[in-house]
Amino acid sequence: MQFRTELQIPESDRKISHSHKILGIGSCFVDNIGEKMEESKFQVLLNPFGTLFHPLAMENALARMHSLTYYTQDEIFKYKELYFSWDHHTSFSQTTLKATLEKINNELEMANNFLQNADCFILTFGTSWVYKLKELGLFVANCHKVPNPNFQKYLLTDTQIKSSIKNCFNLIFDINPNAQIITTISPVRHTKDGMVENNISKSRLISNLCDVAMQYENVDYFPAFELMMDDLRDYRFYKEDLIHPNETAIQYIWEKFSDTYFEKSTQEKIAIAKKIQLSLAHRPMNTNTTAYKEFLYKTQKHIETVEDKFPKDSFMMEKLLVRKLMTNAN
Repeated sequence: MQFRTELQIPESDRKISHSHKILGIGSCFVDNIGEKMEESKFQVLLNPFGTLFHPLAMENALARMHSLTYYTQDEIFKYKELYFSWDHHTSFSQTTLKATLEKINNELEMANNFLQNADCFILTFGTSWVYKLKELGLFVANCHKVPNPNFQKYLLTDTQIKSSIKNCFNLIFDINPNAQIITTISPVRHTKDGMVENNISKSRLISNLCDVAMQYENVDYFPAFELMMDDLRDYRFYKEDLIHPNETAIQYIWEKFSDTYFEKSTQEKIAIAKKIQLSLAHRPMNTNTTAYKEFLYKTQKHIETVEDKFPKDSFMMEKLLVRKLMTNAN
């Protein structure tokens, strides 16, 4: 007997390997998958503008990265004690104008450098709802807890969504005509908008994204939203807020993603990286024993044996940690 609807996802012809440079942009779900890729020692840059939720914000971020248009002090605002940009997540907010600009522009410059050689892009769209700042007539990426009366709330039209998504794709292909783009819809429900409003928002995104994606040979739609809503479909796969996927759900979707986009040899490398990390997470009751020192020595040698299979300096932090642990054990 079958008690759940399991999605069967076709294996992609375009595989991702450790030689690829991968840029992830969008809602917090891109961070979930991206962090798994970072742990697996892929070359990844995640959300250089912070978490972004709607297509207009993602389009703007890609355009600024593409053109390397630095932010100026006129684009930085202050609310209460923090300075911020309407294009960025609150994580960029600082207590001084100078620090905010430096953080934003340093990240922008790094993103532009990474972008030049990126060949795989993961775009996760979260909502069709947007907020327009009345004073400037500007659609913001984040409201930064500024009071609601300062904004007008809009539901993007089909035309606006399609146009913005196309612009995202065209900016990427202008940088790299052979780039691979993997699109997803975030499974995180925006319950503050209302359940009906959230469903309207998600349905517009799915419909328009799939319409646009079909026009491009190198664009895939990965069903992260459907995996959460139709395959798992149970609150035991959510965090306590009953909105965000928990670690079990994220791991399940990651495994589906791996089966879709990774060759067997790539998955073997992922297993090697995980084994090393699990080894270093082990802490014995007594770190001064000969057995523990031998364990650290073997771990160090294991890293040295396998590190040439991965991008340069992938295990730099692990090697530093081993040396520190070996020093402390003496």
